[in-house]
Amino acid sequence: MKKWTLSLLLLSWTWLLPAQNTSMQFLPVDRNAATVGGTQALSSLYNPAAIPFTYSDVQLSYQIWAPAVARASHINLLSGIQIGKRAGIGLTLGYQMGEEFDMGSGNFFRPSELLVSLGGGFAITEYLSIGANAKFARQGLTKDVAYQAFAADVFVMYNMKNFKAVAGVVSLGTKVKTAAGESCSLPSSAKIGAGYSFDFGLSLQADADIYFPGGFSAAGGVQYGWKDILFARAGYHYGSDKAPVPSYLALGLGVKFLGIHLDVSYLTASKALGNSVTIGVGYAF
Repeated sequence: MKKWTLSLLLLSWTWLLPAQNTSMQFLPVDRNAATVGGTQALSSLYNPAAIPFTYSDVQLSYQIWAPAVARASHINLLSGIQIGKRAGIGLTLGYQMGEEFDMGSGNFFRPSELLVSLGGGFAITEYLSIGANAKFARQGLTKDVAYQAFAADVFVMYNMKNFKAVAGVVSLGTKVKTAAGESCSLPSSAKIGAGYSFDFGLSLQADADIYFPGGFSAAGGVQYGWKDILFARAGYHYGSDKAPVPSYLALGLGVKFLGIHLDVSYLTASKALGNSVTIGVGYAF
């Protein structure tokens, strides 16, 4: 079997290559167990511009990802930590392991993906902040085939009382040259998002991505928190045919006490991602 054919087959353990000529399609994966319908733009665990306007949070999560297709598992560390009253830093570490493949002659290999992201945010005024992430991503397909890339996110955020809005670019970076000699783009996008929180514990969030290589996605969700102790979440993520992550329905529950929180999210209504589960434990302070 030619090397490039084998690489193409192994790439399918993500979610069957929904976006052609695009590499590192795991970058937009939602790794937050406390996600609200798959939205990411307003979360300080993804957007460092949100850190100055919220509390510090550190989360360790474990994912069973796309069990019907990829049978992969993710281990993630997500954090957004305030520094003073106007700044903050964020760190993301994500490691994914796919199903073990027989490369022939009893030679087994397990594909893997690595994401490292470091960022910072700063509140320019009482209502406006900026933030940026620097990313390194690596995808190992066989013992001899591995790709890597560098990318960046840039965000601007507006925050006033119960309303928040975000705009930015995500995963803008280097191209990846495959073993077949093809040059592939990262799933970079222009992102916008907005949210509103009611005083009685209900919050609404929505965001959307226009992917530069082609494709569109949008997500919307609702969360209800009872006395900041018990939380229920639901929402829907839509992904077009060329989007890196397909459509799914997200449901979630959470509990928080003395800053320690335990969260679970479950994905359904998706052939590729159905029955995916994310479990996270964290500390908010």
